[in-house]
Amino acid sequence: MLLQRLEMTVKPSTNDRSTMVEALERREDALLSAMVGLFRQGQQPHHEAYPEHFGPVDDTAKIVHYLQNFLKPRNPLRQRYGFAKGWYVDGEMMGYLLYRVSRSDDIFYGKPRWNCFIEDIVVDARARGMGGASALMEALVDEVAALGECAVSGNVWRMNEASQALFEKHGFEALSQTFFKVTP
Repeated sequence: MLLQRLEMTVKPSTNDRSTMVEALERREDALLSAMVGLFRQGQQPHHEAYPEHFGPVDDTAKIVHYLQNFLKPRNPLRQRYGFAKGWYVDGEMMGYLLYRVSRSDDIFYGKPRWNCFIEDIVVDARARGMGGASALMEALVDEVAALGECAVSGNVWRMNEASQALFEKHGFEALSQTFFKVTP
């Protein structure tokens, strides 16, 4: 009789941990530092696979500027359309989701409704498999549902199977392809 050894990856149970999703609306240095670390971790494979489309992951100033666009603006007269949510495990940020909300008649000729575009979703490698990405996605969908009819979408790069599986798990379907070309 042949015995096989099964190896399993054991992920920490969220039952033993306190998890939560909250809106990110402040521009604090500690928050931005955590987000920059997650950004680098999540974007590294994209930067390596498609360097012509992404900036360097070591340009902290540009990354901070990009992330600040999704946090509450300092100028109260500026119309806000970029938002962020954070996923916390035992009080430590372990993931985030960046998204933009607009009216369809502002950006697209078609049925008037709200549009929500998911810009980025990242979960720390140490916490993957604990439900963070799903918690962020569910919190987002619940929030935009309160607006009324809202089309929620996002791009997934070809090599990102985990993100594709996340979207499909939450009922999204691929309706189009995005084509890229960088001009000189």
